[in-house]
Amino acid sequence: MSRNRRLHTRELELKPMIVERWTGVESKALREAMHLSIEKFSARTSIAPRTIAEWEEKGPRARLRPSSQALLEKTLLESPTSVAARFARLLSVARPRTEQPDPNPPATVTLTNDPAGRPAPIVLGSEDEDPVWVHARTLAGEVVLVSLPRRTVVAGFGVGALAAAVGARPVSALASSAQIDHAAHFSRLRLSLIESDNLHGSQSAIPLVEQNLQIMNELRRGGIGDMTQMQRLRILYAELAAWLHQDGRNWSRAQHWTDRALTWSHQLGDSYYIAAALIRKAQLANDQGDGTEAIELAEAAERAAPPRTRFQAVAATYAGFGAALIGDRTGSERAFDRARRHLHDADHDASWGFFLDEPYIAAHEAHGKLALGSYRIAAEQFSDAISAMRPEYLRDQAVYLSRQAVAYARTGQFEPAAHVGLTALRVGVSTGSERVLHNVRQLHRLLGSGATTEVVEFKDAARQWEVVKS
Repeated sequence: MSRNRRLHTRELELKPMIVERWTGVESKALREAMHLSIEKFSARTSIAPRTIAEWEEKGPRARLRPSSQALLEKTLLESPTSVAARFARLLSVARPRTEQPDPNPPATVTLTNDPAGRPAPIVLGSEDEDPVWVHARTLAGEVVLVSLPRRTVVAGFGVGALAAAVGARPVSALASSAQIDHAAHFSRLRLSLIESDNLHGSQSAIPLVEQNLQIMNELRRGGIGDMTQMQRLRILYAELAAWLHQDGRNWSRAQHWTDRALTWSHQLGDSYYIAAALIRKAQLANDQGDGTEAIELAEAAERAAPPRTRFQAVAATYAGFGAALIGDRTGSERAFDRARRHLHDADHDASWGFFLDEPYIAAHEAHGKLALGSYRIAAEQFSDAISAMRPEYLRDQAVYLSRQAVAYARTGQFEPAAHVGLTALRVGVSTGSERVLHNVRQLHRLLGSGATTEVVEFKDAARQWEVVKS
């Protein structure tokens, strides 16, 4: 038997594993599989060395934050097949016998339409679907680890589902089955990911959004599913990916996905989707401080949006803030007035721009006042807008609170600034939102050497949670 054949045989003997949650055991196994010290593993994962050491010391008792679990998942996903294989073997030794996976692995799958450059291992399905790791063989003969939802494997069509997900053309029976509605699945999943982002922050959702975009690309290449529906979903997922990266102030990745969304929307030729992509690009330009670009993109979105839709109001809102960024007070006021007229004239459609209401416009107008230097007016308008917001938008409230805190600090009202800022800080830390934490850091600088009770409490919290350097 050749050396390559022996290596194949050994890899095929690997047992599938269930990754229910990351603990110190899994973290240590991944580090050792990568042959890295704690310090080098820290640099690779962007997790503090002290945190990694604490996880490993606690072992299975370690409870990792969702953001940390997402970083470890990302590291594993980007690792070579050899690392994934070592990781599986190390876990099989490290886990107690009661946690060992089923000794009877599913059959190895052949990826008949394997795309070049696919990262390994491959993860299909969301984290909460109790994933089972199985082996798949590419056309080149390489064995890769693939994660499928346990219910898919147990149901007996894991092989077919995997082949479909990687774009295999021979699965015509699966592709034509009336029981499988890929578009409906991705639509439901997108709503869940949006909810997860709002509750737990963007970082844990990013890998899932981007992985599912890859799956949709492969399904389209394999001719599986309704092509028009899948194109619409790709645009929506790309727009969501851009938003998630924007929340982390990762401008290059956000720009990448807005560009993809705009290209795909033009290919689709649907004015709703073109407007949505342009609106996201306008908001991104505003967050980067480019008011001129934001105005041009927002006005293009306003023209592209179907009449009597909330999209026109959203676009005018971003044009208003863009005008404030370049110091055009009159242009900003006109744009916000136009946004309110569009909102008043819009037909009710829960599918498009559902988040757009009067408090949303008011909060952005307050942000514009802050940019224009009208700090007292901004602080008051933020207060009115936040009090009228829907309570489920907790992180968005924190974004506006952090901006209000900066407005207070600019007027010298340090106590209310610190009080409001502390509330925003707590949400920012829990969700990892850089839209919040960026303002919190600015507030920390503005508070200077203040020593009142509120200011001291805010600064202590900022240091405790490592929002600012000690």
